[in-house]
Amino acid sequence: MAHVPSLHRCCLQFNRSEMRLLNLKAGFLRRRAPDSPLSARPQPEEAQKWAESFTALMASKYGSSLYRAFLLREFSNENLEFWLAVEEYRNSKPQKMAAKAQQIYNDFVAVQAAKEVNLDSETRLITLTNVQSNNPDQHAFDRAQRRIQHMMERDSYLRFLQSELFLELVQTNQCPTSTGCGTDDSSSVL
Repeated sequence: MAHVPSLHRCCLQFNRSEMRLLNLKAGFLRRRAPDSPLSARPQPEEAQKWAESFTALMASKYGSSLYRAFLLREFSNENLEFWLAVEEYRNSKPQKMAAKAQQIYNDFVAVQAAKEVNLDSETRLITLTNVQSNNPDQHAFDRAQRRIQHMMERDSYLRFLQSELFLELVQTNQCPTSTGCGTDDSSSVL
């Protein structure tokens, strides 16, 4: 098992690199002027709507991207990846649904899957039955997706709403708290 530590080191380096990239992207988006016509950063009012519901957050391209970045930082993005995969699956052409359903099941629902999501055994069995049917339809993952969404709404979504990433967006001042530009130092440049 001598290869395990080197594999572990490799994965940690990848995650650290990915984290650096996320931090750079998040920092770049924080610095962009919200009144700029080229800015992707939402106005505080738009960001505040994300706190109304998980659905409102996911309906926003920027909001869902920021939530994903938050989950990646916490190493807990498999639930969101599953949720998004099911959303994409629902919009698939009928002739491709069976293959996509099997792929989603193998990646997220199967016991010991690479990105296994936390589902009760009954939901896992119902989902397997749906996927193995002759023609899995757009509702094959409904129960599993509802369970995962409910878990996210009770856990990671609430943590996201308390995170610095989110709180900096909803603040009406234009200065992120981490830059310290609220000081009396008149030489600070935004």
